[in-house]
Amino acid sequence: MAGQYVIDANATLGLFLRLPYSQKAEQWMRKRQAEEAKLVVPTLWEYECLSGLRRAETLGQISPEQTEWLFEKLFALEIQRVEPTIELHRAALHWAERIGQTKVYDAQYLALAESLPAEFWTADKRLFHKAQELGLKWVYEI
Repeated sequence: MAGQYVIDANATLGLFLRLPYSQKAEQWMRKRQAEEAKLVVPTLWEYECLSGLRRAETLGQISPEQTEWLFEKLFALEIQRVEPTIELHRAALHWAERIGQTKVYDAQYLALAESLPAEFWTADKRLFHKAQELGLKWVYEI
């Protein structure tokens, strides 16, 4: 049976932009596709990915045409979006407190992964290290 994984926007953007961890993100995705894994994200992921593409464009890293092309490729990925529930939001508030963040963006991914349960993969080094400090064995760094 294929595994189930939550992947954050940072890790996903490594598939489309030239980032220090892009090679690792590509290897990770090839492995997940080979095993026919189920990839799951909170709907927040869409907004974060689009913001990342827009930021890369405004910084001159990609052209407007590339943004449009990457946007199409991004949304062609077979990734299940999960709408938030009051329970997931409540869990995200709890996780934000535990990881010491004033915003709940990262915590939404943790809440979703915990609820499934699924491994959570991130390219956010600070988030990964905080998860390790908390002993979260189901959080991994791309």
